Amino acid sequence: MAKDQSRETSPTTAHQSMSFFARLLGTRPGWPAGMTAEEQAVMGEHFVYLRDLTARKKVLMAGPCLDPVFGLIVLQVESAAEARAILEGDPSVKARLHTYDLNELKVALRAHHVPPERYAESVTGRVLHKEVVVSAPRAEVWRAWTTTAGLRSWFTPWSTIELRIGGRIEILFGADSPPGQRGSEDCRILSFLPEEMLSFEWNAPPSLGAMRWKHTHVVLHFADTPEGQTRVRFDQLGWGEGEGWNAVYEYFDSAWEHVLRNLERRFTDGPLFTQE
Repeated sequence: MAKDQSRETSPTTAHQSMSFFARLLGTRPGWPAGMTAEEQAVMGEHFVYLRDLTARKKVLMAGPCLDPVFGLIVLQVESAAEARAILEGDPSVKARLHTYDLNELKVALRAHHVPPERYAESVTGRVLHKEVVVSAPRAEVWRAWTTTAGLRSWFTPWSTIELRIGGRIEILFGADSPPGQRGSEDCRILSFLPEEMLSFEWNAPPSLGAMRWKHTHVVLHFADTPEGQTRVRFDQLGWGEGEGWNAVYEYFDSAWEHVLRNLERRFTDGPLFTQE
């Protein structure tokens, strides 16, 4: 395969996020009492819409207030235009069951919250295991995995890593896709031992539907070989049960083979991507 000569600017350049709170206001007296079957169906679509935005961390919280009656949504987005687009796309607004007002929120304090649905409800003992021997010293292979420049030389040109507990590891594939659909967005470093072990979260591709929002754990071990090379042991854990989880496992069983082959090539053929 020829080297990718892409010189696109990385979309990982950080934008200052903005927070907003919105009120959804019923358009008829007495709302929501006496909802028709059609209105109930729309409100079901409204719930699913906000649930998906919550998984993408665009919606931080949402729910009804009862006295007075209105729906409250707290958003974290890149602009007021994005916030308005989210509200205009809400099925209940499109169906004219709700209007809304929108206000910017200057956040001073925020609690950290990890939703329980982020991981498998019941974790199995299943492990996806791979190994590769790389023709390079362990320190160089470690840097290839744990620095932004290193990842961008062989994984994708749009990679970012912050080597600290809770730091980002975002490997983006669809640079032109909308936020939340680009790659390993919102994945975090779980633990590491310098030049020995790296552990991080990983999520499924958008093509796998609702499984996109489930996360597994990847653990990498780095060890010297007698020939002066580096053995990388790869394990992916945290698998749940069911058809959806099986589809994610099968996808990554193939995908990680390709990734590890690229890691090998990085140290035999040189960088696979051209850097700015």
